[in-house]
Amino acid sequence: MMNRTLSAIMIAGAVFALGMPSFAAADGKPATYTVTLRSGKVLQDAYILDKKPNGITVAHKDGAMFIPFSDMPLEYQQKFGYDPIKSARYEKKLHEQKKAAEKEEEERKEKEAKRKSGDDKRYKSRKLLEQQQKVRRLELELEEAQKRLDTTDKTIGENRSALAGMTTMDTSRVSIESPWGYGGRIRSGKNNAVLTNRLLKENDKLEFNRNKQAQDVIDLKLKLEAAQRSLALMKENLGE
Repeated sequence: MMNRTLSAIMIAGAVFALGMPSFAAADGKPATYTVTLRSGKVLQDAYILDKKPNGITVAHKDGAMFIPFSDMPLEYQQKFGYDPIKSARYEKKLHEQKKAAEKEEEERKEKEAKRKSGDDKRYKSRKLLEQQQKVRRLELELEEAQKRLDTTDKTIGENRSALAGMTTMDTSRVSIESPWGYGGRIRSGKNNAVLTNRLLKENDKLEFNRNKQAQDVIDLKLKLEAAQRSLALMKENLGE
């Protein structure tokens, strides 16, 4: 009702330009009234801004308002040409327009909700794919890290076996494999001492690297487990 009142005020100039002769004074100025409504409200210096089949919009001393014909005294209903049948038809039309607008708004909101739901699902699907790729990447990294650790463990074991064999050597010839390709066969004595020293230093370095590699494997396993848990939760949210 307030919207109709404001709209009517905005077009007041156009209404006056049309003249509305049945509601205008002889001097061309809008006729004014003091109207007492059925509710008891009194409107002073009231004049018509707009007329509809179900009532009129008036400006008055204290503002403006829409007055349904049903709230007017009988004399004003007759004065302003109130027709109950036309009023009922108009009210029905307004009701239908309101229902149509509400339905249209409801459909718009439903479409918007579906669009957002679709966008949300596509977003979640994209994040799921990214998480799957992350899990696979961590699996490959863990596999490579484990291979490096296994290779280091194997080399350390071979060096330890070589060192153990060299401590029991006298002047006999012995075949060993070393990371430096020291010549498959070596003699005891001075050559053994040099090789033993090198093997000991190499094993110290390998042991240091091995500890770091082992920690890398542990860290990757923890990251992989966390990524797998996140992936499982994302699949659950998507209903997979």
